[in-house]
Amino acid sequence: MDPVEREALRDALQQALARLRPDQRTVVVLRYDEGLAFEEIGQVLGIPEATARSHVHRARKELARLLSAAGWDPAR
Repeated sequence: MDPVEREALRDALQQALARLRPDQRTVVVLRYDEGLAFEEIGQVLGIPEATARSHVHRARKELARLLSAAGWDPAR
């Protein structure tokens, strides 16, 4: 991916993240920006690990939907 395309993707990702519900954005940030394991996310949020996994999965699906709607193919 060339630098211009990478920058455009970064912008699209930031816009998509901003459109997520706050609880979805939180789990995405904890998982991918902070690098927390699902067990740690559960501890931070006071929820079981399995619930944390489910929240991350749903947030990723919504993020992929938003990126697709913006013209990006999340499978790339």
